[in-house]
Amino acid sequence: MNRSFLLKGWTVFFLFAILVAGCNKEEDVPPEFAELSFDSQEVLDMLPAGLTASTDPKAEECVEMIEDALDMSAFQDNLVVPDNAMHSSKKGSGDTWSWTWSYMGETWTFYWTYSEDSNKQYWTMEIQIGAGARFDYITAWEMKDGSAGEVVYSFNWIGLYEENPDDYVDLHMTYSWSLDASGTYHFDWSYEVDDPDYNYLMEYSIVINPDGSGEVDYYFYDELFYHMEWDAQGNGSWHYYFGELEESGSWTAG
Repeated sequence: MNRSFLLKGWTVFFLFAILVAGCNKEEDVPPEFAELSFDSQEVLDMLPAGLTASTDPKAEECVEMIEDALDMSAFQDNLVVPDNAMHSSKKGSGDTWSWTWSYMGETWTFYWTYSEDSNKQYWTMEIQIGAGARFDYITAWEMKDGSAGEVVYSFNWIGLYEENPDDYVDLHMTYSWSLDASGTYHFDWSYEVDDPDYNYLMEYSIVINPDGSGEVDYYFYDELFYHMEWDAQGNGSWHYYFGELEESGSWTAG
């Protein structure tokens, strides 16, 4: 995979997100549209104060890892319908909003479809340049009570630029979360890789217990690379895995 191309793509979409966010007006959103309720700050607020206040470098690194895993800022603003969106209802396919954005002589059209059933809300977004084909961009679902959800970012949109985008077909980043009956929160972030020998390039797995204790695991090419855990006061430990070499240590709550 051409990683420099993906970085270029992220730059374009990050710029788009900033421009769109500036023109959103909540009062103009059609009342039947529902937005994804996921809020990364609410997850960070579950962490014990002793962890977030600690000045120990490893404790700070632990918090930064969790923040990185939760971060959807590169595209999350795109999940809000702007005030210039055209709303239409299509029988059997939910409500659809579309809007355009022009940049560097090109016109982008975004199609955002919303539907729901008795328990869940669903969203699908596609992108089109000019009169070209539409490409998958984002799909998401969330329980109506906010207890679980998933956002899948698709790299299929690279077909907007690539004549032969086969390397990117069915390549995704997935964010999923759930709160179980015991009050334990689970969050996973995975970045698929275009290599048949591996499932993921990177993966984060976070668990936060009702008392604030928890753990985070970081995987690189399917192998556990870094494990951190902390107690309800924020004291914690870390463990690096470098193949046959390992390092470990601990920190004290702030």
